[in-house]
Amino acid sequence: MSEKKVKAIQILKEIPFFGEGDTLESRLRKVSLRGFPHVKIYEKAKFEEIFLTPEQIRTQLHTPQPNVYQNELTKVENLAELFQQKGIDITNLDRAYDYLAFLDSGEQTQWTILPPIVERMIIPRKNGRMNYEPLIGEELARHLQSQNLGINPNLNKLKHTSDSEIFDLINDGSHRIHFGFLNNGIKVVRISQITEGFPYYAAPQPYLSIKIMPEANEITTAMKVHIVESPGQKALYRLFPSGGIMSGEVRPPTKGEIFH
Repeated sequence: MSEKKVKAIQILKEIPFFGEGDTLESRLRKVSLRGFPHVKIYEKAKFEEIFLTPEQIRTQLHTPQPNVYQNELTKVENLAELFQQKGIDITNLDRAYDYLAFLDSGEQTQWTILPPIVERMIIPRKNGRMNYEPLIGEELARHLQSQNLGINPNLNKLKHTSDSEIFDLINDGSHRIHFGFLNNGIKVVRISQITEGFPYYAAPQPYLSIKIMPEANEITTAMKVHIVESPGQKALYRLFPSGGIMSGEVRPPTKGEIFH
């Protein structure tokens, strides 16, 4: 894991959330899936900007990974300070920004910061557990069958934890959300009415189960429960503009990934 630090930023472009031309909405509507590049997962989705208090984060959100890492939180704190110097509060963004990050190694990387993404989904209940069978569309089912893969049996270890069967699941930006949890809340973009048949690749776990660890390792990352047998989950990865949504360090595209 790289420990390079961002020492300065340069704003390249301000991107409004909605409207004509290049907007956050227009970029998100083009987001595709790694294994299904023709599928625009948010093409007809509904987008909402909502500000969540720490209590709302704790009680209303679910997470695909019940750990956050102190080294990543430190990066977010550093990035927040750099944006604050330009009068921008990354916990309450009113637009997105393309920017250059200048690393202490001398590297320059181009990036985009926008509010963290939360997907709202309905997951049926069956015997007190999450039932993903109705959520697997025909195309995804054929893809899994071609690889002799199925729904992950480890899902049976997770309880269904939503009385309404509605889950607000953190899609990306989890460390910024936890930074907001520790600092009076954060604005997120909640996306609902996503393209059916391609659910998010990891199962929701209650936010209140989160623990802070020094850094990721094989044990902590294994606590994420994929909804289909590995490596089938990789086909469901959402491919965001500029290669992903992280905080202060650009994630280069993996070989074979397609970005729009």
